[in-house]
Amino acid sequence: MVNGTPLGMNDGDPLPMDVTRIAPAAFVGEVVMKSEMTAFLKAVQARGNRFQVGSDMLFEQIPAYLEYFGFPTTTPEVLRSVARLSY
Repeated sequence: MVNGTPLGMNDGDPLPMDVTRIAPAAFVGEVVMKSEMTAFLKAVQARGNRFQVGSDMLFEQIPAYLEYFGFPTTTPEVLRSVARLSY
């Protein structure tokens, strides 16, 4: 399950879906990167779901973008080690 909407970028945004409809075993992803733990992720975490924050999605995608455009690539782990995130 992925929140692919902009809901969660602003305080007070409604949840993008009813989290009670998400299966307990579902892995939940977020694309919003404005804050690490959006209200949506907090809600699924409280239900016990495994989840991935939005910045992790970006770190996993960047190596593929670099490779596609013919640039030297790197790994998600290297990107995480040099990233300076502020929420």
